Amino acid sequence: MESDRKSVKIIPFMKGDKNEKSPMAMAGAGFEFVSSIALFVGGGYFADEYFQTTPGLLLTGFFLGFGYAFYILIKRAKENE
Repeated sequence: MESDRKSVKIIPFMKGDKNEKSPMAMAGAGFEFVSSIALFVGGGYFADEYFQTTPGLLLTGFFLGFGYAFYILIKRAKENE
């Protein structure tokens, strides 16, 4: 007796396979890149307002955020090798 069940295909980005380059994974990496820079710049802006050091800490926040974003990007690229 054969079962009448139909097989269900799994959508690639729901598989959990790290080697699978799905659009959702790429969108997540882009969001993480932009949000890390934005958070560091925002922190630098508010620190500048507090310490009256315009624009020193804002620029420092930008470069720290950019460096952190590239660190995360390289880390993800090595995981997907």
